[in-house]
Amino acid sequence: MMHKEYMEIVEGLVDKLTLSTILEMLERICHKKAENLRTHWQDENTAKLWEKAARQIEQINVDI
Repeated sequence: MMHKEYMEIVEGLVDKLTLSTILEMLERICHKKAENLRTHWQDENTAKLWEKAARQIEQINVDI
């Protein structure tokens, strides 16, 4: 269940930065999480899931 306060925060960020910028940030975060899991936790399986998420986000094309 989504919390209203977090929805408002995300909506505010989208309004300020654009949806495409937020998606780009999410993609970068996913890559960083994957790198951190590999480097510090030796967790290749979860790292691959974060990389997959990054690739999926990268495929989203928005002009807003």
